[in-house]
Amino acid sequence: MITSPMDPERARWIGTGIPPRLRGITLSDVEEMGAQPDALAKARFYVDGYRAQQSKNWRGLPVNPNIYGLGLLFAGQPGTGKTTLAAAILSELRRRYGTTVYYSRVSDHIDRERRLIRADQSVAAEELSRIQYAVERVQWADVVLLDDAGHEHSTGSKFAEDVLEQLLRQRYDEGRPTLITTNLSGDDWAARYSKALRSFMDQCTRRSIFVGESLRKADR
Repeated sequence: MITSPMDPERARWIGTGIPPRLRGITLSDVEEMGAQPDALAKARFYVDGYRAQQSKNWRGLPVNPNIYGLGLLFAGQPGTGKTTLAAAILSELRRRYGTTVYYSRVSDHIDRERRLIRADQSVAAEELSRIQYAVERVQWADVVLLDDAGHEHSTGSKFAEDVLEQLLRQRYDEGRPTLITTNLSGDDWAARYSKALRSFMDQCTRRSIFVGESLRKADR
């Protein structure tokens, strides 16, 4: 049986977790959609400077340790274009530099972590493998987008909060940038997670605040 080769453009996005509607989207596409100028400028600056930010010297140490592993935090009301712009950054990095990227909603990642802990013989091996793959991609991809932080289910054990904090600190320590979108304000973030994590976000990301009305309303 002869099989035709996969389209190279499609193959580029397999395993990235990026939703089909956002795969391959460019910053120019986002600009045409009416992206907020300040956030778009920061996105372009980030993509253009990514290689220099992540460069290492002959000893394997960061050339620019103060910005090595730095990500972006997009905060603002729902529908203001945070996820679309962040996905465009992933796509640009993937296409321009061959960077390994991965997209996941924070709630989905937390659920996968819970399922791995609770997994028993009733979970099919194929399903368990898919869950493990997604968890590992979030942990080890060069750049990860964690979408919609703050909407994951919270419990008295603070499992979700602990998993997120551990993940962000681990990725930053490894020099792997994380992009984050959230509807939470700074004070809301501190209340939802902790003041320590709120402070850490200023260390491991550059922040952009999205203002204005939802772009979704403009389409109606």
